[in-house]
Amino acid sequence: MTATDQLAEFVTATRLADIPADVIARGRLVLADCIGCMVAGAVVPEVRRLAALHVDRGNAVATVLGTGQRLAADAASFINGTAGTWHDLDEGNLSTRTHAGIQLLPAALAEAEMRGLSGASLLEAVILAYEASARIWRATKARLSVHPHGTYGPLAAAIALAKLRGDNVSAIASAINIAATLGLAASRMTLNDGATVRNIYTGHSGRAGFEALALRDMGFTGEADAIASIMGNIYGSEFDASVATAGLGETWWIRRNYFKRFATGRYAHGALDLVEELANPLKSRLSASAIERIDVETFFWAATLSGQTVRTPFGLRFSLPMAIARRIVHGPVPLTDDGARAFADPHVAALAARIYVVEEKAFTDAYPDRQPTRMTVKFRDGGTESVSAERILGESDYPLPEPVLQAKFVELVDQSWGAGAVGAWRNVARIEEIGDVSRLIAGWHPGSHTK
Repeated sequence: MTATDQLAEFVTATRLADIPADVIARGRLVLADCIGCMVAGAVVPEVRRLAALHVDRGNAVATVLGTGQRLAADAASFINGTAGTWHDLDEGNLSTRTHAGIQLLPAALAEAEMRGLSGASLLEAVILAYEASARIWRATKARLSVHPHGTYGPLAAAIALAKLRGDNVSAIASAINIAATLGLAASRMTLNDGATVRNIYTGHSGRAGFEALALRDMGFTGEADAIASIMGNIYGSEFDASVATAGLGETWWIRRNYFKRFATGRYAHGALDLVEELANPLKSRLSASAIERIDVETFFWAATLSGQTVRTPFGLRFSLPMAIARRIVHGPVPLTDDGARAFADPHVAALAARIYVVEEKAFTDAYPDRQPTRMTVKFRDGGTESVSAERILGESDYPLPEPVLQAKFVELVDQSWGAGAVGAWRNVARIEEIGDVSRLIAGWHPGSHTK
């Protein structure tokens, strides 16, 4: 039996009642986090223009969150997925190297709305598709040049859709085998270049999930063991099926996910946590004019964000020197800040040129169970300050308190939903009690008070 067959069997047989309570609680938070990110991203001009292109392309049955616009289910999934990564605030998982939630939730949400399914069905499908797809990518020895978004994403979305439709083991396995071949040539260099085409990778995942099931239902077939072929030879150099299936039903990788508090690539957060730690005690002394240089020692993946210049405002999210410099020069910024002011500020650029990020091999060896980072600030007056941390705030073993996650959600959706933001959070927190997801989404509009 292939890993695909075992995962399909697991997804088919498992019900919400079989899932541990803490995993269900984690799933609710993943739902809320991704929804907040989708709402915040939907209002940016590029995403609005993209959504406008999809009007009148099929039955308008699913909502673009944050705008109230309704599109065909696959189109709404494409727009919501693209919006969800626009600010780079969506949850992720260092242990599986995935952002599984935002790959699959836009498709699952569109399907549940279109069919009037229950919140319990939605949550069940999201958790199981998250688990199966995260295991697949964890089992992949991915190539350094590959950005994971849009790679395992189509099969993640296809699994969620198949579960919502009540498909059997054979049908889910077939969907996985087809969807595995529908990924993108997702380049990690989009991060270095600050290229916003990277944001459509997640949108493509949801749309491709719908396409995979449509192809299957029309009689198309996939490779017999597509995930081993595609993940092990194209996106990666090896696929270990035993890693994908070990501890199914006992080990839940969603338990190891993280939530972000900064709109940057996750690997930058360790150093940004340290800046926050220094900001209060140092106050005005932590200023660009007072700093001679900053040295950051960190693990390999964070060291890949060492570039001191960026080509676009979006690129600030993937340059540790620029992200640190912006925080020091401009102070705390809104979660949805587009980076334009910092990108144009010569003071930010000048400080970033004095911030040096290097890999510390011992820190890399500790990763991902720990994410060590050390920062040393040298001041022009000869003084120094050094701080370090073993974990990034927001990891499962160093969690952000739930009120902080709620505040993040409210800030992200406030522009679109206003006074309805807190009510929306509360309803996602009791999603299993929602009888019809379409009625819930219908209440998510500017100024709404969801009940």
